[in-house]
Amino acid sequence: MSDILNVTAGAADCPVILHVPHDSRFIPDDVAADFVATPEEVAAELDKVTDKGTGALAEAARGEAGERAWLLRNEVSRLVADPGRFYNQRASMEASGRGAVYTRLSDGGVLRPAGFDPADLKAKYFFPYDDAVGEVVRQRLEALGATVIVDVHSYADQPEEYRIHAGKLLPDVCIGTHSVHSPAVLTDAAARIFTEAGFHVERNTPFTGVYVPEAYENNARVLGIMFEVRDDLLEEGSDTAGRVAAALAEVLREAERIAGLEVGRPL
Repeated sequence: MSDILNVTAGAADCPVILHVPHDSRFIPDDVAADFVATPEEVAAELDKVTDKGTGALAEAARGEAGERAWLLRNEVSRLVADPGRFYNQRASMEASGRGAVYTRLSDGGVLRPAGFDPADLKAKYFFPYDDAVGEVVRQRLEALGATVIVDVHSYADQPEEYRIHAGKLLPDVCIGTHSVHSPAVLTDAAARIFTEAGFHVERNTPFTGVYVPEAYENNARVLGIMFEVRDDLLEEGSDTAGRVAAALAEVLREAERIAGLEVGRPL
């Protein structure tokens, strides 16, 4: 499929795609050669921007749900190219040095030199990744007429950075939605499942949106939902990690059911 997208095939009759875009720390040597940040600064940035625990979470949830979902994992770090930069946000993010190809660190420091041209990295990593995910989506649509992308992320508890809930923990789980791709039946079910599992859930806080390949950005048969889980809940072997995985497994089962409904164009 792609050197940068690892695809674990699911059941032929399953429309669910479990997407893990930000858990890799791998940076090819030729990409790292362009950094002007020090190795120590790059390592610290990787600690900040890598979605800790999401690979293990996705594997555990998929297993608990019978290994039916298709699992897609990005093989390279988002410091190479970030597939999570939505098309309607890319210009504003690139202006701040945090677009599809980062030129600045999260603290405003310099990652790549002034005037760096990201065209080659976009051509080698960003667009091929989008195309590869789009191919899996195309296959699911062709086979089943609908698909659901369940996008999995994590975040550290950094309330000052996100400027919400001053002095308080960020929500356990943030559910990101999109007006075209996230019908209420899907987002309501996801919120209910995680709330009943004992987690504090908020919608579109602190992050919003859903990853969908560009070719399908206006296709309402491609459903989508994003999960951001606070990474302290995903510590390996913890009780909370198991509970998050169990809740996500239930979401996968529910998403499979919902994909077969005639939900219409989401409002």
